[in-house]
Amino acid sequence: RTVSQAMPTEPKPQGSSSEAAGKKATCEELKKKYESCFREWYADQFLRGNRTPACQTEWEDYKDCMTESLKAKQLGHLIDS
Repeated sequence: RTVSQAMPTEPKPQGSSSEAAGKKATCEELKKKYESCFREWYADQFLRGNRTPACQTEWEDYKDCMTESLKAKQLGHLIDS
């Protein structure tokens, strides 16, 4: 029995590695956009008493991207729906 027969192979992820890299880059960009918005809101509004939420659109875009990414890796069970 050879090593390849003894060790089952794991299924390869769907999609190409360039697609995964593109998705990661997109999520990273969305994360940076959200963090920038949040920092600005926190310093310019929250610390001055304005507790009105901001950056909701940026947060939703980033969260949706990460949710899709996890589901594509078959890790959707790790997040709340």
